[in-house]
Amino acid sequence: MSGKDTIKKPGNPVRVICLLLVLLCVPGVSAAAGSDDEVVRIGVLAKRGPRLCLDMWSPTARYLSGAIHGKTFVIVPTDFEHIYDYVEKGKVDFVLANSSFYVELEEWYDVDRIATLRNRRLEGVYTKFGGVIFCRAHRDDIKTLRDLKGKTFMAVKE
Repeated sequence: MSGKDTIKKPGNPVRVICLLLVLLCVPGVSAAAGSDDEVVRIGVLAKRGPRLCLDMWSPTARYLSGAIHGKTFVIVPTDFEHIYDYVEKGKVDFVLANSSFYVELEEWYDVDRIATLRNRRLEGVYTKFGGVIFCRAHRDDIKTLRDLKGKTFMAVKE
């Protein structure tokens, strides 16, 4: 990750999205806690490790803590295995993860989306997440996902 990928300005679109996310949901969170000095935990999928996750998202937490009176926002880096446990056990109040995790979290734990992160990459803004399956050039029998039925292939993780 280059230095220009680090979030530093309050006007950054990611910060605005996070602020909107929090403003939409904090009344329900504060009513449940009944405290004027509440910690709001944002679970962030740390796909490149906890250190980089904290470097990237802690400025957003500091900004939100200063912008919303009575709330202290903290970033909770989560790995691929523990994100489900953090949600199930209420260790986080919000989750920032890719769409494949969201689909499962919605199904298993009734999580609701309230914002979509817009990533700036390669001269464009993207709200979609995807993957690629490569096959050997001689495999003329594999052209679509349906063609994988009955076949095996490798992946990073199931």
